[in-house]
Amino acid sequence: MYDQLKRFEQILFDVLSVLLVLFYSYAAVVQPASTQYHRGIYVIITYVLVFLLYKSKSTVMRVVDYILILLSIVCIGYWILNFEAINYRTGAENAIDKTVAVVGVLIGIELARRVVGNAFVIIGTVMLLYGVYGPYAPDLFAHPGDTFPNLCTTIYYMSDGVFGIMANVLATYVILFVLFGAFLEKSGAQRFFIDWPLAAVGHKIGGPAKVSVIASGLFGSISGSAIANTVSTGAFTIPMMKKAGFRPHIAGGIEPAASIGGMFMPPIMGAGGFIMAELTGVPYSRIMLVGLFPAFMYFFSVFMMVHYEAKMYNIVGERSEHSAMEILKKEWFFTLPLIIITIFMLTGYSPGYSAILGLATCIIVSYKYEENRIDKTMAVVMALVLAVQLTSLFLSKTVGADAGRSFLKVFSEGKMVWAGIGICAIWYILKKDQRPKINTGLKRFMEASRSGTENSLKIGATIGVIGIIIGVLTYTGLVLTFADIVIELAGGSLPLTILFIAMASLVLGMGVPVTAAYLITAVVAVPALTHLGVNPIAAHMIVYWLSQDSNITPPVCIAAFAGATIAKANMWRTAFAAFKFAKFLYLGPFLFGYVPAFSLDGSAMDIVKAFVLIILGTWLYSYLLSGIWIKQIGRWFKKAPAA
Repeated sequence: MYDQLKRFEQILFDVLSVLLVLFYSYAAVVQPASTQYHRGIYVIITYVLVFLLYKSKSTVMRVVDYILILLSIVCIGYWILNFEAINYRTGAENAIDKTVAVVGVLIGIELARRVVGNAFVIIGTVMLLYGVYGPYAPDLFAHPGDTFPNLCTTIYYMSDGVFGIMANVLATYVILFVLFGAFLEKSGAQRFFIDWPLAAVGHKIGGPAKVSVIASGLFGSISGSAIANTVSTGAFTIPMMKKAGFRPHIAGGIEPAASIGGMFMPPIMGAGGFIMAELTGVPYSRIMLVGLFPAFMYFFSVFMMVHYEAKMYNIVGERSEHSAMEILKKEWFFTLPLIIITIFMLTGYSPGYSAILGLATCIIVSYKYEENRIDKTMAVVMALVLAVQLTSLFLSKTVGADAGRSFLKVFSEGKMVWAGIGICAIWYILKKDQRPKINTGLKRFMEASRSGTENSLKIGATIGVIGIIIGVLTYTGLVLTFADIVIELAGGSLPLTILFIAMASLVLGMGVPVTAAYLITAVVAVPALTHLGVNPIAAHMIVYWLSQDSNITPPVCIAAFAGATIAKANMWRTAFAAFKFAKFLYLGPFLFGYVPAFSLDGSAMDIVKAFVLIILGTWLYSYLLSGIWIKQIGRWFKKAPAA
């Protein structure tokens, strides 16, 4: 899509992409921006880039695209510049406020239509109609309603609306981790994520499929998208599975089933983990710890089902040219960015700070091979900032808090940023013979920024409609009504409540990105689960896991269809194969609901006992679902002597 833009449009796209990286890196590490700039700049750049990239086909409509870009800048800029004044006159907005709000809401709907599709737009439109015509709804769902301009004003300016939870999570966490993923891929790390598991298990029973499971866990933890994971790792693993002897629809189904697990795997867990931290008020480091064992169990389940599938058909992979230990010794440094992120988040640093530190580590790692090298300026700046902060912390602990503060006054983070830029600029000027390599490094930095920004647009484009949905749900009180309805329909039964939530998330996921489906479902379903005694984190985990089911559960199952395309297999057979291998996706929510220790809620002994029993249970669950026992029984009968 980028290649189809005109040259000046490509330049604008690249400039805004780099600006996004630099602004949010500075905000995460040096000086946080105020609310209106922090959320507004992300939203305004996203809107501009979507209308730039997802362009209309005709010349006349392309003019409309630019009009929409200008209107986006005006509407979002108005909110940024008048943020305090608008908050001050809440409930007494003037005509300009209301006009801007109406235009802003409608632009958000068009934005989603271009990127996500009509289904999401229909949901947003229905919610707007419900907000306006509430008095005419059935008694159970009725509410006073309001005029369309007043409703848009509430949605656009309220804290739960367009610039609410979703905008904050995307600007604070998601954009940084999507960019981190792009820089990690650009550094050449993806090669290690496939080469190492290939050497470790590629030659064993079902080796290529096991490579798919492990590679999807490694790469999926930072890609943030089951579909992107399926396409990127599947392009290599699916042909390899077919070559080893897996039937095409099985090969195409294993990859998306494994890829979904990346959405649960710390340290990044897609965007859902950050939304969960925002909704629960629990530190993200805690969410990571809670999510770790369930994620391993998901991959263990897929791994064992793949093992038994291969055993039934006697499928064995080929031995790699290099051993796993050789590859680990040679390319272990590619794991450093993930290790750095995990350590810093677990030691109390913010996810945003950790992401930028990981991004800088990606740049350092890229220098191992000349063809991967990314411009080092950000790494130098981050090294100076980190050195100053650690020195200040050391002085505060050993000499006293005043010494640490005094040191930071002299060597502030802002000064270190300029010092790093200055050092690199001088080095670039002096090293005239290195100009081609320097230019290549700068180009690779820009390409990584562009790739990350482009990847973020798919989820960023949902901001407007999610603002409508969450805003109307809150405004009408449907959040509490829905919880009461679910509890009443389920008769207070937790299994039925989980099944109703699974159905709701599946239907919602057919037209909405899974992260958006999680946020929308969580707002209305978590109260029902907590009312039935499920702890808040476990309740959110139930909803988050179930929100992924639309990726592999027919009839939509986009990730499964992506796998089928690569495997050149029947789409429906592939979808049902993926559904089969991902069965733990449906067992996990019941474990969260009934086994508190599964979400680290309980004593150390309770947690250990639960973990051991769940490991054994998962193995048995995978064995039974694989169907290998049926063939084994058949063989026993054949071998039995005749009477």
